[in-house]
Amino acid sequence: MNTAAVITVDVRQLLAPLQKVFDSDNTKVGAVTDCDLITGWVTITPTLVATKHYHVPVTLITHIDPHELFLSATEEDLKRDYATPPARTTLVVGEGPGQTAVTRQPSGYSGDAVVVRQARIDELRTEIRTHFRVFTFDGLNLGKVREYDPTTGLMMLGKGPFSKHEIAVPISVVESVDTLLGDITLVASQADMERMTPVLLVQTAVKVAGKG
Repeated sequence: MNTAAVITVDVRQLLAPLQKVFDSDNTKVGAVTDCDLITGWVTITPTLVATKHYHVPVTLITHIDPHELFLSATEEDLKRDYATPPARTTLVVGEGPGQTAVTRQPSGYSGDAVVVRQARIDELRTEIRTHFRVFTFDGLNLGKVREYDPTTGLMMLGKGPFSKHEIAVPISVVESVDTLLGDITLVASQADMERMTPVLLVQTAVKVAGKG
């Protein structure tokens, strides 16, 4: 009896920028513009000048070769379910100088939560300044720091392009601070910031202040 050979392909070895991407209806939906092989997520851009992107787990890939890949989702699925980066959550653990902000997101390989960043709170406290600009990790300018309390780690941003109201940003979601440019980059996306509740802000501030 003849048995067909089964060939397995390591997607990580074939993913590359500018690969053409097709949906489950064989419609071209864009090209690969970024791929995180550690967490298993692929960024797809509909056109070279597009400002919106799709963020898909590698488990959505049904076929891949060096020039193109196919997904198990339709274009409508992408617009509805994958128009924002994978959700990230950040918790502050520990006390004192060793206090650390730990950020997790779903793995694009298994769906399990994986750590994407750990940062010492005390290393960030002294770098933040008022008038620094704040950007989400997906590039949205949230505005400038109007007030900053290093004890609680809370930054108050003035009204900006993102909101007609003031925005509170906890130090726990700071990815990096460029003191020369005056820029603060967050580990959180725009969608993550929109999900942040007042209760979570207060709980984080209390923890950072060493009172929780």
